[in-house]
Amino acid sequence: MDSKPTRFAYWLLGSLCAMAAVSCNSEKQDPDPNLVAVRYAQTQCADRWGQAQGTQQLITVAQTYLAQQGLTLHQPSASVKNAGMVCNACSCTTGLVLEGTVQSADLPAVLALGFNKQ
Repeated sequence: MDSKPTRFAYWLLGSLCAMAAVSCNSEKQDPDPNLVAVRYAQTQCADRWGQAQGTQQLITVAQTYLAQQGLTLHQPSASVKNAGMVCNACSCTTGLVLEGTVQSADLPAVLALGFNKQ
C-alpha cells in the first residue's frame, strides 16, 4: 500500500487550515477608535460642492471639497438609498447618500456641512 497520497492529503489539509487561520486573524483588525461614521444625503441643489450626477462623481466632488476645507473623508462610499423626494426645493434629497468616516476632531466641522453622525 502506497502512503504518498495519504501524506499529501494530510499536508494539503494542514496547509489549508494554517492558511485559513492566518487569513482570519489578519482580517480582524480593530477599527480606528478616532474615526466616526458619518452620512450625507445629497440634495437637489444645496450641496456645498455642487451637484453630482452619480455615486462616483458624488464621492469625487465631495472629497475634493472636503480636502479644500482641510477635512478627509475616509473609506468613502456612495449609493442610491431611495428614490429621493418628489419636490423642486434645493433642500430636497435626491436619494444618493454619501457615507464614510472622519476623525473625531473633524466631526463638528462635517456636521456643520450637513453630515449626520451614524
